[in-house]
Amino acid sequence: MIWIFVVVGALLVFAVAAAFVGTETFRLGHETPAAIFDMDEAVDAVADALPEAAQARLTYDEVRAIIQAVLAHLRQHGVGALPGEEPALPAEDDVVIDDDHALAAALVEIEAAGLDVADADAAAVTEALMAHLAAIGALGPRA
Repeated sequence: MIWIFVVVGALLVFAVAAAFVGTETFRLGHETPAAIFDMDEAVDAVADALPEAAQARLTYDEVRAIIQAVLAHLRQHGVGALPGEEPALPAEDDVVIDDDHALAAALVEIEAAGLDVADADAAAVTEALMAHLAAIGALGPRA
């Protein structure tokens, strides 16, 4: 008689565990993972992806400043957040960020900081940054 209770109890525990694992697996499979951005990694990846002429003209500090300006622009539009902060998403479901607007924001920041960076070099950094963000899964599909 005790064996019946042990078997029924074991089957009940297995069923609850299987249901829990199944629901969590389904939830995690349909949830977008958070992309973790590392500034040092991004600066290295973007600097390596630049054309040789731009690499010769730009310092790592200038690349970092352009990246920070573009990221500030993205954060301002609700598609990024600092660690521990939730993104302030706009009312629309889909957010479309134009690369030209991100470049324009970076150029304004570069001008304000007094950096001597050519527009073409800033464009190359912005393009390489967008490719890096796509590679780490921080960007959605192109519109």
